[in-house]
Amino acid sequence: MSKTPARTTIHDIASALGLNASTISRALSGNPAVSERTRELVIAKARELNYQPNHIAAALRRGRSNILGVIIPAADRTFFASIIRGIEEEADESGFRVVVCQSYDSSAREREMVETLRRLQVDGIMISTAKDGENNSRFYEQITSSSNIPVQFFDNVPQGLNAASVVINDFQGAYLATTHLIDQGYQLIAHLRGPQHLHIYRDRYRGYLDAMADAGREVRQEFVVDIVSHLDSGKEAFKKLWSLPERPDAIFSASDYSAAGGLKAAQTLGVKVPEELAFIGFANEPFTELLTPTLSSVDQCTLLMGRETARRTIESLKQKKKKAETANRLVISPKVIVRASSLNPNHSNS
Repeated sequence: MSKTPARTTIHDIASALGLNASTISRALSGNPAVSERTRELVIAKARELNYQPNHIAAALRRGRSNILGVIIPAADRTFFASIIRGIEEEADESGFRVVVCQSYDSSAREREMVETLRRLQVDGIMISTAKDGENNSRFYEQITSSSNIPVQFFDNVPQGLNAASVVINDFQGAYLATTHLIDQGYQLIAHLRGPQHLHIYRDRYRGYLDAMADAGREVRQEFVVDIVSHLDSGKEAFKKLWSLPERPDAIFSASDYSAAGGLKAAQTLGVKVPEELAFIGFANEPFTELLTPTLSSVDQCTLLMGRETARRTIESLKQKKKKAETANRLVISPKVIVRASSLNPNHSNS
């Protein structure tokens, strides 16, 4: 079996050019003490020998890597892709690069990714925690108390952890979505409820309940159907609701995917949307504008969430205020995006 070629070092370049390693290091870093001719020779030889700088070693020398780590459940979800874009835009403006890791909604893998990023000497870590039901609060308490690396959470935060975070006001978003259906004249409003071990879905459920209570509307338990964020879950939820003796005339879903699944299932049975049944989802996924009718939804301001998460992380590095900002939470107000699926043509104020 052939051996893997040894990594080229600055000592190899120094030996090839008959120079000392310190000169090579200064030349590669652009130090003005090295002549232009020598610098060009060093760069040419480095390319010839396929020299790759050891960024971790350089980070240790400088005390700063200019790299930020991000951990998300999955990169193929539009919600997280948009947040990453916001993080990268903000990071680029401040001269930082971003490394993205995926937990696949596994808390155990998430802990591994945190340790990997710490070994890579990243300057800060931003995390949207896994949704598998395991609580990593104690792990993060140890990390934040023993590490000089600032940790900033976004979207989903470990339950019971008093930590720096950027979140959307899920309660407010759900309240506004339900109130919109009420204002459109819908009377029997159902809710597709996300997993209640996650605070984001508990807050959305509370928003629905409070909006109904404030409007003097009864919440029927048979109108609250548990879902996961999936098209098939929405289809099954719709079938359950449509089999009831008295059917709802509107559905607020804690997930766009479930709302879309329910909408499509309704249309398959010939139900007219929004004349007979209205829908509004949560997340404002790009596909909501491609459905017929277009799907109303709650916009979670993902680009802003990403930019704010990165900005706060970078600011804590600049000002050395990691400890002071530990309990600082930024709550972003969502917006209801009204589209055709929830505009009641039979309502005088619609």
